[in-house]
Amino acid sequence: MPEDRKLSHAVEKALAEDESTAGLQSLHVSARAGVVFLDGEVESAEQREAAIAVAKKIEGVRLVRDRVQVNPEARAGGWRAPHQHEE
Repeated sequence: MPEDRKLSHAVEKALAEDESTAGLQSLHVSARAGVVFLDGEVESAEQREAAIAVAKKIEGVRLVRDRVQVNPEARAGGWRAPHQHEE
């Protein structure tokens, strides 16, 4: 659904722009009917909690499903570019 893609894109953009989550590279965002799914891995529980908090702030997000694994050896670096979606 177009609304799901827009919501996923909005969350990806917010994660990329927020200073607490800008360095996370191994996260995948998807959405369905206002429920945002966060998958992947991060280096710490603090990073996971920051990603959840950022996602919850986005208008249209009813619920965040956290499927993020904490892995101290997760790849660090810049956030991958948000997906471009047709409107």
